[in-house]
Amino acid sequence: MFMYRHLCMRRSLVALSLYSLFVPVQAQQLQEVQVISTTPLPGGALPIEQAPFSVKKPDSLRNDTDRESLSRSLFRGISGVQVTDNQGNPYQSDVTYRGFSVTPLLGTPPGLSVYVDGVRQNETFGDVVRFDAIPQSALKEVTVLPGTMPQFGLNSLGGAIVMQTKSGRDFQGTQLDAELGDFGRTRFGLQKGWIDEPTQRDFYVNFNSFKEDGWRIMSPSSVMQLFGKMGVTSGDTQTNFSLSLYESDLNGNGVVPRSFYEQNRAQSFTYFDNTQNTGGQFAVDFTRFLKSGAELSANAYYRSSKSRTFNGDANENEDYRFGVTPFEPDLPGIEANLGPGTYNVACSAPAALAYAPGTVTFDENDPAAIDPNTADCPGANNRGVLNQDVIGLGLQYAFAPLGAHKLLVGTQLEFGKSDFRRSYALGIFNADRTVGELYAPIEQVNVEASNRQFGIYAQDVWAVGEKTTLLLGGRYNHASVKTTDHLSPVLINVEGEASPGLNNDYTYQRFNPSIGLSYQPAINSTWYASAGTSNRVPTPVELACSDPEFPCLLPNAMAADPFLEQVITTTVEGGYRTRWASGANQYGFSFNLFKADNKNDILFVTDGAGSGGFFQNYGKTRRQGLELDFDWDVSAWNFGASYQYLDATFQSAARLASEGNSSAVDLNGDPAVEGGFIQVQPGNKIPGLAEHNVKLSLGYKASALTTLFVDMQAQSEQYARGNENNQHQAGVVNVPGQGPVEFRDNGKIPGFAVFNLGMNHSLSKNLTVIARLNNVFDRKYFNGAVLGGNIFDRNGALVEEEDDITYETFLAPGTPRNAWLGLSLRF
Repeated sequence: MFMYRHLCMRRSLVALSLYSLFVPVQAQQLQEVQVISTTPLPGGALPIEQAPFSVKKPDSLRNDTDRESLSRSLFRGISGVQVTDNQGNPYQSDVTYRGFSVTPLLGTPPGLSVYVDGVRQNETFGDVVRFDAIPQSALKEVTVLPGTMPQFGLNSLGGAIVMQTKSGRDFQGTQLDAELGDFGRTRFGLQKGWIDEPTQRDFYVNFNSFKEDGWRIMSPSSVMQLFGKMGVTSGDTQTNFSLSLYESDLNGNGVVPRSFYEQNRAQSFTYFDNTQNTGGQFAVDFTRFLKSGAELSANAYYRSSKSRTFNGDANENEDYRFGVTPFEPDLPGIEANLGPGTYNVACSAPAALAYAPGTVTFDENDPAAIDPNTADCPGANNRGVLNQDVIGLGLQYAFAPLGAHKLLVGTQLEFGKSDFRRSYALGIFNADRTVGELYAPIEQVNVEASNRQFGIYAQDVWAVGEKTTLLLGGRYNHASVKTTDHLSPVLINVEGEASPGLNNDYTYQRFNPSIGLSYQPAINSTWYASAGTSNRVPTPVELACSDPEFPCLLPNAMAADPFLEQVITTTVEGGYRTRWASGANQYGFSFNLFKADNKNDILFVTDGAGSGGFFQNYGKTRRQGLELDFDWDVSAWNFGASYQYLDATFQSAARLASEGNSSAVDLNGDPAVEGGFIQVQPGNKIPGLAEHNVKLSLGYKASALTTLFVDMQAQSEQYARGNENNQHQAGVVNVPGQGPVEFRDNGKIPGFAVFNLGMNHSLSKNLTVIARLNNVFDRKYFNGAVLGGNIFDRNGALVEEEDDITYETFLAPGTPRNAWLGLSLRF
């Protein structure tokens, strides 16, 4: 149906492409030849014109003053890439390409790999990427490659984001940057590069300090980054040493009920949601150019990080060791005989009855102990500590045994160790919806994990003729995930059965082939097609949270780790790209069709607006679509436009848990709110992904000193998470045993268009003023949403009866209008 629907559009595109082949071009050179790396290590370089796949590169990195310093602007000009600020924090954004995501937070199934200077940045515990660890101002080049490139290893299902940093050879001098803006934003940056002529060593240093109060209530954040690189050239050998350090304190307040948002778009559900990260990485890479024309390259790296999380929320903990289950407003506190089978802990209960002696403290003078009406513990502060260490090695040899072939073989090894501890402390909500603790923290997770990944890949770039290039490649992946449980006493379920714990050792292996063909009918014009497979193995966080009998929270409370199958993605794509000139005008155009099928996809099955749930394999999912890109440059003007159509659907039937979905039913088929299930059918849309995405940009060089620009990003509506069956509707449903229940939203969030303005003005040869105005029209929009129940009334007080819970959409609001001003001094 997708192919039929877009047949007319494709015919028009083909006609336009064929027309461009015959446009008078004057046989002139448009630009220098650009190359891309088809493997993590250098040596697999390929001219873009010969690439048998789509290549996405932002133009914004050409000039440091043309862009903001935050990650959400890094991909602004790349079609198919969306940056969603679900947490309300610029350093905790999700990056999505063709419906596959990479995120710094646990819980979102990862589908993209990220490399910086050949070093894989996906962390060992949950494949997350710490964007606060990557200094954006130190980046020289960013390329987004599709999922048909298995050479980039595990978790490149949707593709790979490949970043290269600056060195003292391509950045020389000193640059100081300073910014002031709305929400208390301040930023200071320093970068310096130079070459020591006597030794022919080059040096580059980058320092970045960022602080802001945040636009939402109680959401301050700070980030400090230090990056340094030294290059050593000796004859035919080039060696680079790099060191990066970072420290961040981030507050992201997440989703908020629509009723709260309508009162004040800056408020949140509960407070706080804090993440503190510290870490560093040391890396060395080596390239030797051999006399035969071959290249030998290698790298090695060590990365260490520590992450502390603190999340104040409604009590969603299920810990039957001590009679703790998620808070329910009208469930009376039970002050005796607490233990397995008791479904709520009373804050006024003596500590000895509620928990094992000596594990907690209790203040008898606390209001919860004096006032029986506040006896239940509705809130909890959840704490997590995650330590990760990674060692990696890579080796690659590129050579040309025959004139028409360029071959390379390579291998990568990575060893990761991590330990994660999580605890919760029960309490009551204060007036500002922070949680006042009444008990000492109770440890619920204590797990160690080790990952071992080994990959070997090969590639042949075969020049079949003057105009045709064939690329053949493949990679064998072997990975193991081992977890060791140190929790005591072990968790139990509602029946009092002990958890099997987290002591397992799983091994996965797979060979992923790829093939691509490009044809150049004219200079700067290429037709291409490619196909390939990629895989990812379940991460420790997924394996440790995969048992429906022991659901967990994120940041994770883990109980058991049943086996999960690895995810296998098959991607095919084809398209056309061209560049041409007419007089002073230069044009670029491309279109691309793609389809990616996931087998054994891994989904986090949520149980409502909170973070409770578990990971499970889910049959098949599909992401297919169309991408269009056009750009035009002439003297003082430049214009860019991109469009993506994304058809992301479930391709298998399944029953998923979903609290707050109006179509949910219990095991008997009766309507249900809590503990309800929805039936997902093939063809249902995957929540959180917009079907249509448009990006426009216009730049004008008003004078030799001043440049103005405007850009627009728009997307269509999307389904809220929890509405995977696309059947949720606003209205009243009669739930047996509970009576009429009102659902206030339709399970979707509307589309939007956001405009941004900017200006760069040179005060002198070395000093530039930078001004930005984002969300010019102060558009109220949402990055994402999830269905759930709100246990607070409109005044922020806890409801007393379960019937008073309001079922609505919890929204991830977009940033309101904001402006900032900066100075950039280069000397």
